[in-house]
Amino acid sequence: MDALVQELIKIKSEGAGAVLITVVESQGLDGLDSGDKCLVRDGRIVLGEVNDGDLEQTLLREASERLSDEHSRLVSVETASGGQADVFFEVMPSPPKLIVVGAGHIAVPLVKIAKLMDYHVVVIDDRILFANRERFPDADEVIVGDMAETVKALDITPTTYVVLITRGHKYDEPCLRELLDRPAKYIGMIGSKRRIKACFERFKEEEYVSEELISRVYAPIGLDIATETPEEIALGILGEIIKVRRGGKAQSLSRKR
Repeated sequence: MDALVQELIKIKSEGAGAVLITVVESQGLDGLDSGDKCLVRDGRIVLGEVNDGDLEQTLLREASERLSDEHSRLVSVETASGGQADVFFEVMPSPPKLIVVGAGHIAVPLVKIAKLMDYHVVVIDDRILFANRERFPDADEVIVGDMAETVKALDITPTTYVVLITRGHKYDEPCLRELLDRPAKYIGMIGSKRRIKACFERFKEEEYVSEELISRVYAPIGLDIATETPEEIALGILGEIIKVRRGGKAQSLSRKR
């Protein structure tokens, strides 16, 4: 079994994401010919070799973007020395991870629906009466502990989606502070427009929290489908996550004027 096949099997078994780069056509590139391949994982080339440092960084940046939007693509690249190549970036995304912070009544249907869609689901709460296997038999992980500290310790990647649905803003806000500058693809927080506005105003008063970071948050959470029941709210949240993941056009409550 060759090294590439072995590495691909390892990546799949570990549930990781990777990008296989194949040079389709090359002109004037030193040491990179048509048909050459390299494999990118965790922001670095783990198999194959690129002799040109600038070209390597270009390929790594493009691989990161492809992995983030989960779309394979043929890209034309150039080097400072005038070399050119058509390169195919084949994306092998890791399974999307949904982190549900807060194990209340909305979390139960949210986890069930997410598992139907093959998300790796993590449930976090500081109350063992809520965060337990009896309530969440389908979850991949159920963690009991301080919610903000637990979120801080978790591995957050560009294929991570985080839902903050705790029992109050005094729990949501510390978690949100731990997430704003992390690379999650989606951060959603439940709450009324009034309370969310007050939360964001407090954040803006802190110099290190920029408007750009705050704008990443989907709050109020979910799609504008006039939800009422916990099950409907859960469906609206998952719908918004799918919209962000796939680039859909449905209107989010957080963007509603």
